[in-house]
Amino acid sequence: MKERTRMVLVGGFLGAGKTTLINKLAQHFLAAGVPIGVVTNDQGQMLVDTEFVKMRGLDVEEVPGGCFCCNFQKLIDGAESLVDRVRPQYILAEPVGSCTDLIATVAAPLKAYHGDSYSTAPLMVLVDGLRIMAEPLATSGKGGYLRNHQLEEAELLVLSKTDQMGVDDIVQVEAILRGINPEARIIRYSAVSGEGMEQILLHIESEEETNRQPVDVDYDIYADAEAELGWYNGVFEFQSPEYDSYTLSMDILRRLSEKYPSQAIAHAKVALTSESNHTKVSLVGNELSVGGVFGSRYGKGPSKLNFNARVVSQPGDLRDAARASVQESLLQIGQEHLLVTDACFSPGRPNPTFRLT
Repeated sequence: MKERTRMVLVGGFLGAGKTTLINKLAQHFLAAGVPIGVVTNDQGQMLVDTEFVKMRGLDVEEVPGGCFCCNFQKLIDGAESLVDRVRPQYILAEPVGSCTDLIATVAAPLKAYHGDSYSTAPLMVLVDGLRIMAEPLATSGKGGYLRNHQLEEAELLVLSKTDQMGVDDIVQVEAILRGINPEARIIRYSAVSGEGMEQILLHIESEEETNRQPVDVDYDIYADAEAELGWYNGVFEFQSPEYDSYTLSMDILRRLSEKYPSQAIAHAKVALTSESNHTKVSLVGNELSVGGVFGSRYGKGPSKLNFNARVVSQPGDLRDAARASVQESLLQIGQEHLLVTDACFSPGRPNPTFRLT
């Protein structure tokens, strides 16, 4: 039997820290001389996360226009392209943050139809501990149903952002997670301190394969929950002798946050790319964080601004809010800009290529 590539699905709700973890894992493997590939995924085009990964020298394929489950062949095509180019030992695949039912629609089909080429690691799902503390999980609401299902089907739960939580809070959140999914292993993880990274690596490097039975899901509630969100992706261009990328990104995101209640903002991201740098800043609820920087924090010359936002909003309203936030922030520093392209929509009903139970 030929040597198989290890496929690692890294799921979790919007803003849980999936891309940051994937980048750290990939950099670890590259430093160790282990070939690695990444597949990103989104409902739309023009992804901040794909740009973020590429800027760090990683080999990446992108599956836009819907979840892995609804574009299963595109996931396989992307994986095969990576295998042809770089012969990766591991492929880290990041599903859309609002996607669930991954065991039945992605992991099981990978194992059933492509088991000769890929070994599929047990499903890893990131959990934002701070968000659970701020917004207790409720199964009655549509968004709560979606997040709960992600947790229920996980084989490994990675509790992220533990560096910002007290010990008592961590214990309390772990108790909540065990109440939802008593079978899953839980790893405490911090992107800042590195806590839990060794355990996550052991999970990836093991020979264990996904073996979880799918969890029943109500696709009517699932579809309604995804349709609550407006998805905005936009690309802008401007030119400036010098500007502070952190300050500009944060100002754009703050202006967006002023237009919506914090609980409506599932995740928003701004990436700035210039001749001197690349930066990524994120907003979840009312929490801002720097996702990464390549080069200086100061941008210079011709610059590209990539803006992704996932907000409980009508698409037209979100488009207007996103465009206004960019315009107001750039005018604040005396810059005119060009809107290159943008799109805003609500996702359609999930229609998986396969669902194996």
